[in-house]
Amino acid sequence: MRLGSRSYSEGHLYRARFAVPLDDHPLIVKLSTFMKLTARDLESLEHIFEAEKPVKKGKDLVVDGKEYRNLGFVKDGYALRYKLLRNGKRQILNVLLPGDAIGFPVSFFERSTYSVVALTELKLNICSIDAYVGLCFERPQFGLALSWLAVKEAAIYAERIVDIGRRTPVERLVHFLLELHSRLLTVGLAEKNSFRLPISQEVIADSLGLSVPHLNRVMQHLRKESLISNNARVVEFFDIPALQTLAHYEPLVFAQIPLPMSGRA
Repeated sequence: MRLGSRSYSEGHLYRARFAVPLDDHPLIVKLSTFMKLTARDLESLEHIFEAEKPVKKGKDLVVDGKEYRNLGFVKDGYALRYKLLRNGKRQILNVLLPGDAIGFPVSFFERSTYSVVALTELKLNICSIDAYVGLCFERPQFGLALSWLAVKEAAIYAERIVDIGRRTPVERLVHFLLELHSRLLTVGLAEKNSFRLPISQEVIADSLGLSVPHLNRVMQHLRKESLISNNARVVEFFDIPALQTLAHYEPLVFAQIPLPMSGRA
């Protein structure tokens, strides 16, 4: 089997010298929701990652127009994927949470098409795209895993289009908060009816295409209606079904990656 211009055996040269434990990593928690991971699968994944890397708040991780050939999986903290236009206006594409990938999909292009910045202090586990491709040749299920993650990203971006094009400001904010809650709940970092939101109103406003004063009015309306509260950067929902109806929100639930025919009973 070939790995690009290298043989399969040479592909192992891409692996980190020492395995990086990933047992409690949010990425593993997320992957476990739609695929079966054996001890050997986990060991193979651990061997391609570099040591855990701390990142300071405000540091640029990916720069628009520059080459980026790594996958960085967030262990702790928040980051921001955004596009800065020539006139200085910023469009936020997505908020990256624990378990999410930095460098996806830009690692598949010669140059990045957007930027990523650390919103908070971050902890990352990084591997080169070559190492991950090598792992996919050895264990194809990790190639499928990346496809499953890409599908969810596409669904989130589709909702962003609906947000900007058709949802009212109240619906946009509620949908955004429900989505963040669901994503954090998936990796065990939210309570049933609440979650921490350590990001500024400016970031939320930019994500939704609103001004900060308009966002404040929307938030006040939701509090007045006793639907949510947000104190000390903790968002609490008082009636999730009502909020889902209000925002036309449908939770994104992964289908399982099918087992190969030989692995079925």
